[in-house]
Amino acid sequence: MRVRVALVDDHHLFRAGLRLALAPESDIEIAGEAADTREALRLVEETKPDLVVLDVALPDGDGITAVHEMIRRDPSPRILILTAMTSDLFVKRAFATGAGGYALKTDDTDEIITAIRQVHTGSRYLSPFFADRKEALLDSGSARPNGNGDPMTDLSRREREVCDLVLRNLTNQDIASTLSISVKTVETHRARINQKLGVHSTGQLMRMAALRGIIPA
Repeated sequence: MRVRVALVDDHHLFRAGLRLALAPESDIEIAGEAADTREALRLVEETKPDLVVLDVALPDGDGITAVHEMIRRDPSPRILILTAMTSDLFVKRAFATGAGGYALKTDDTDEIITAIRQVHTGSRYLSPFFADRKEALLDSGSARPNGNGDPMTDLSRREREVCDLVLRNLTNQDIASTLSISVKTVETHRARINQKLGVHSTGQLMRMAALRGIIPA
């Protein structure tokens, strides 16, 4: 069975390398590529791929939030996270949001190909990197929000986007420009984020995110 795959990653060289690695596989076809969340949503809508391979870290937002939006728009494509992020929290978030697999960029090419095929068939996949805790991660990640311990699950989609950009040290003006909203709206979202997460400053938000493994400590 042929698998039409959409590649979503902001590094052109990585996409080119992955496309080259997948080229010899007769059952895998590249449906298109995107470098950020907005392009990805448009690509999926236009090409109707069987499977989306995407990174967690995207220039305009959290890739896991993108998973939620993709599934909301069209639950048909399977989704495989392919990232450098090895935090257990990201794995739990990915599965709880609806991703079918979580692979690492450091995995062998054959392993990534296996992940693509496995997720396409509807089976869940987790990188061998997590082998010593695979069952626990899959079990905890199968819980829907708010059962997975992820502090972000109380936030709305837009609040997650704003929070992600705050954690990337963007100013309110930069966030407003990135999301095409007003600075005042950004300020409102930030106030709600702080209230929901129980923090009172950007510094506290950063510390909470580091402790939770959302960003490097």
